[in-house]
Amino acid sequence: MRAKLIVLPILLTATSATVAQDVAAPAPPPAQSYLPGVWALGETRNCEAGPAWVFLADGYYVEVTLPNSGPSAVGLWRDEGGAIAYTHSHMPFADRNAPNELRRLIVEERAPDRLATRNYRGVARIFHRCPPGALRAPDGQAAH
Repeated sequence: MRAKLIVLPILLTATSATVAQDVAAPAPPPAQSYLPGVWALGETRNCEAGPAWVFLADGYYVEVTLPNSGPSAVGLWRDEGGAIAYTHSHMPFADRNAPNELRRLIVEERAPDRLATRNYRGVARIFHRCPPGALRAPDGQAAH
């Protein structure tokens, strides 16, 4: 009887540790991490003019107006597979002393050149991949 009492706590401790590890383990990044690049925003693809998000490989993004208007908003992004987690701050950053809320674009369709999502308000946001040259430096800006 005594041996059973000793084995049971050891078994419960091992099981609890396994469950805690499973719950706390972060989800692996999705294999289809194809977001870095310029993505025009709108129902139809327009890489010549209009709003776009530029997803940078280091987890930042900027909201611009193609072909050459500088950032109007910035944030962080993470591809979670079924959603794109992001933060969003508009220029001139009036809310700079408050932390950004993490929001998600729920992915409804994912193709090599098109990403159909729905934002936290339920509004459809359609992104279309643009060629690398779609975004240009503002007129008069020297190269860095």
